[in-house]
Amino acid sequence: MGFGVVITSGDDLAAMPEDILRWLVEARVELELSEPARFALRFEDDLCEGEPRVQGADEIAANRKIGLFVPEGDELVCLVLGPVTEIKSSSTTGGAGSWVEVHGESRLVEMDRVGVQATYTGLASAAAASILQAYGFTADCQDTLIEYDEQRTQLSQRGTDLAFLQEIARRNNMELWIEYEVRRVPVTGAIQLGETARLRTSPERAQQLGAPAPPVLRAPVDRLLRVNPPRGQCPSVTKFEVDIDYEKPTAAEGFTIGEDGAQKVITQALPVPDPLALTQPVQVEGVERSAIAPPAVTDQEAFLAQDALVTEQSWFVEVRASASLEQAGFVPLPHRIVQVSHAGPKLSGTYQVTEATFVVTATDALVDFRLRANGLGGSG
Repeated sequence: MGFGVVITSGDDLAAMPEDILRWLVEARVELELSEPARFALRFEDDLCEGEPRVQGADEIAANRKIGLFVPEGDELVCLVLGPVTEIKSSSTTGGAGSWVEVHGESRLVEMDRVGVQATYTGLASAAAASILQAYGFTADCQDTLIEYDEQRTQLSQRGTDLAFLQEIARRNNMELWIEYEVRRVPVTGAIQLGETARLRTSPERAQQLGAPAPPVLRAPVDRLLRVNPPRGQCPSVTKFEVDIDYEKPTAAEGFTIGEDGAQKVITQALPVPDPLALTQPVQVEGVERSAIAPPAVTDQEAFLAQDALVTEQSWFVEVRASASLEQAGFVPLPHRIVQVSHAGPKLSGTYQVTEATFVVTATDALVDFRLRANGLGGSG
């Protein structure tokens, strides 16, 4: 634990042996909203009785499950658990100066290895839950809106399970990610881990037919980032860079002038063109040909398209921040909601973490992360 990160190896989450960890130089984890988490471990290496000490060790073999955990108060937070997918190494004459890099991803990558062809009925969320459970995850899927059948509206899969679930998430304006629940066994201290795969809107919001609304960020009580606090208080970040895109459209408003000269305010002033007449294709002798009709759009599909536009356009504040884990006081994981204070009246408020890169060495545990918000002005 002196390195600032707990590393396990194997399905039983056994601690990485000390005679391997003593060669560790850096541990790195990259997290994004809807992508498999990626990790890398860099080791020094040397010869021991004529053989490399780290390269070739069973604890870092291909497809071996590696877990990385960092402390948060008195608890442990799992950053990633997944198989080793790539090993890089460099050997020098005499052994001194050799190194080994172990790369891997979260267990979502296990769903991206085999192409599948299948057709599902019912809700896409139910199909997603059945696939996630087949891989041993606890599935937490928000109900989707469209009901699929075997005739008119089909839900077909022609690709890997991961690609299929990511497509379901994209079509329904949701995200796909894994959350971990870490438990320590009393006395022994062994780690037990629960893996919940979530297919949900993030931030959480109801998807009800009608007028879509921007996401609402609810301020947490236990995750506070202090940017420039008063004397006597420690800041939570070493960097806080903000981009505000005022050109992102969130509403359209205009006015028309009637015959009497009076102005009438309207919320949308876009001309609606007449639909083009469906013309017939050029006929070819001996061949029956007809024009392809444009696809019909259901109320659910129209709502999801509007919801995607409103949600995406609402995020017009982006922040790039840096901190040490000790300085931040909590682990800034993607999807988490955080409160920012002492950043001025406009920039203080509630944000969502979208990306995080953790770099842990023998002396530091650092994190670079990104935040987003869909409003300006908050407390602090």
